[in-house]
Amino acid sequence: MFGPRDTRVRGWFMLDSYLPTFSLTVMYLLSIWLGNKYMKNRPALSLRSILTLYNLGITLLSMYMLAELILSTWEGGYNLQCQDLASAGEADVRVAKVLWWYYFSKLIEFLDTIFFVLRKKTSQITFLHVYHHASMFNIWWCVLNWIPCGQSFFGPTLNSFIHILMYSYYGLSVFPSMHKYLWWKKYLTQAQLVQFVLTITHTLSAVVKPCGFPFGCLIFQSSYMLTLVILFLNFYFQTYRKKPMKKETEELPAGKEVKNGFSKAYFTAANGVLNKKAQ
Repeated sequence: MFGPRDTRVRGWFMLDSYLPTFSLTVMYLLSIWLGNKYMKNRPALSLRSILTLYNLGITLLSMYMLAELILSTWEGGYNLQCQDLASAGEADVRVAKVLWWYYFSKLIEFLDTIFFVLRKKTSQITFLHVYHHASMFNIWWCVLNWIPCGQSFFGPTLNSFIHILMYSYYGLSVFPSMHKYLWWKKYLTQAQLVQFVLTITHTLSAVVKPCGFPFGCLIFQSSYMLTLVILFLNFYFQTYRKKPMKKETEELPAGKEVKNGFSKAYFTAANGVLNKKAQ
């Protein structure tokens, strides 16, 4: 559908064949189903130390990708409105190498869901969460094979920035003493929605004023991002606008603990969507 693959990424780990990406996605989906069955009659695991290291690792990786994308696109003189796939020379290859890490990070982020399973947070394993995680990994295999640079840089740049904030939040939330400082989870959801809208706008700008970037890829990316906007908006209104927080607090059964004025709080992640209940 998109024509021949980009020869610059030939031989790169996991890119020559779709089979590894597809197989790992199937294993991910099966692990959710089998894991929930396995944990059904077992106590939830804490995983505090593992979660701290994991969130720190994803945060540092996101920092690297953000910095490297900014530096490599600056070096290549990238046009923000529309950038083709070949005019920046070695800078394009540098961008492609960072985007490979972005693709691989989507595999690492499957652990978001596995940790939910082991901690028995099944209510947080929503359709949006699984759809986002599974689809991003597969879509970015396609991106790396056909459009590994050029206009493709923009979404990962924004997403890396969002992930720095998001996984920092997760890392801090592991420690109960930090909960009183984590009042900004709702605004991270809003930032994710802004990210999607900006990515769609940037993608369509190359349709309005073409520069040689494949038209079909632009339409596909815009359509996919639109599904995320719809799903995230649905999540946002159900989570934050369904009931006034004061009313929720007043309706709590007697004796139920309320911390920081919240009886029930959720948090969303993007490119991996994670809803965390404040205990």
